[in-house]
Amino acid sequence: MAEVFSFGDFQLDKAAFELRRGPVIIPVEPLVLDLLTLLAEHPGVLLSRDRLVDAVWQGRIVSESTVSTAIKSARRALGDTGRDQKYIRTIRGRGIQLSVPVATGGSIASGTHPAMPHIAMEPALYIRPFQAMSEARLENLSYALRIRTGSILARIPLLHIASAFPEADQLTDPRELRARLAITHVLDVRLERTGAMLTADAALTETLGGLQIWAQQFRTAAGAGDQEILLHKMIRRLEPRLMQAVATAMRTDGGEPSARTILMEAIVMLALKGWHRTTFVEATRLIEKAIVLDPDLALSHAHLALLMALGHRVGLLQESETTVPAVIASVERTLALESQDSTILGLVGCALTDVGQVDRALPILHKAIDTNPQNGQAKTALGATFLVKRDYASAVRFLSEGIACSPADSRCAVWGSALALALLAQGKLDDALEAAEHACQEDDRLYLPRLSLAAVHLVRKDQANTVAAILECVRTKPDLSRREVSAVLGGRLGVRVWAIAQSLTERGVPNAGEPISRPS
Repeated sequence: MAEVFSFGDFQLDKAAFELRRGPVIIPVEPLVLDLLTLLAEHPGVLLSRDRLVDAVWQGRIVSESTVSTAIKSARRALGDTGRDQKYIRTIRGRGIQLSVPVATGGSIASGTHPAMPHIAMEPALYIRPFQAMSEARLENLSYALRIRTGSILARIPLLHIASAFPEADQLTDPRELRARLAITHVLDVRLERTGAMLTADAALTETLGGLQIWAQQFRTAAGAGDQEILLHKMIRRLEPRLMQAVATAMRTDGGEPSARTILMEAIVMLALKGWHRTTFVEATRLIEKAIVLDPDLALSHAHLALLMALGHRVGLLQESETTVPAVIASVERTLALESQDSTILGLVGCALTDVGQVDRALPILHKAIDTNPQNGQAKTALGATFLVKRDYASAVRFLSEGIACSPADSRCAVWGSALALALLAQGKLDDALEAAEHACQEDDRLYLPRLSLAAVHLVRKDQANTVAAILECVRTKPDLSRREVSAVLGGRLGVRVWAIAQSLTERGVPNAGEPISRPS
């Protein structure tokens, strides 16, 4: 049987397990290359779903979405789309076919092609077996933590977690993982128990040049649940760096970025640069551009709905009477495209809460958490929803759980603000103060945690610190409005804080100890 299939500008070398476009090797996952090989071996033949499953998945039970994802990845490798269908044609209800002529020939000798240049790849993380040091009992723990790490990091949008298999474990050079298995990043973790401490040394490597781009040590006291505590410490710090690395891996050297690349840039901008007016405006512009390029990418519509809804509620986007209908339209479009993905459900549920559709948001957020208990976005959104419904105990529970399993980036400033207000409503003033102060530390440029801190100090009757917190609010948001204060703090408390803010504005900036006339 032929070893090389040529069609259009492409060559598929079955022996070398490579797809090339001219001299350039196109990175594809092994399963996707198997699918392309099957199509190339039967050009013009309509292959049913059952035929694909038998040949590519060896008859294993796979979902419709798994097959659809593989077909989409094959199309992306060829620069094809579901709309244009230049190479891979779909006949609804019957199957797919390679719709261009295919020429066959012998295998091309290895070493005759130039090295792979820096081109965009689908981001894929390989987690090596955790190294267990000094203690035999850590071997089983290492295996379990490797699996848990992959399941949690799978929540990162647009990132694939490569399945563990021995061939990859034996490749010590990360550049080989890239060339042979289309892996873009590798995570190495070493576990060690010394005395009363459990330690993890983690390192993230990009495979293009084999360079280590992040490393950190994590420690926790040995005891019940120590491995879970250590795992979350590691992932909370790893996740923001990995998201940034994913965005970098998706960029191309020249040419227009794809919708997925633009969307990832917007997501990373919000996570690492903070939730501010400038980032909201820029991220919204990027996501709208991504939607124009690919109207069927549900994740883009979900993020757009969240940005418009939250921006409307807290004044991070320009106010418009069309904002709420636009949010609802984005939510409906998202759910029409995808109604099972936990990440997407968490985003649209949060958006619905922010525009006042709390009762509709609740079942969507519960479904998101049932689908993925590690969805911190959905848990914090559910906590905020309960805060709106004045179920403060449930609000504290879900906000606390969500923050605990979320990445340590600037979003924690927003979620921590809500947690402080929920604790304040329960009368837990010391806990509320701690939560508000911690939220302020997460982001120096966001007014929301400082507004929550002002409310806590006001209820504690701490006049000097109330003034100081309000002045910080004005520093971070000079155009702070009454509507925004009320939207965050609610009716009576919002009125009291706004009266003080207005008094400071009218009288000029006082010293922290200067008396303030309290509103009645």
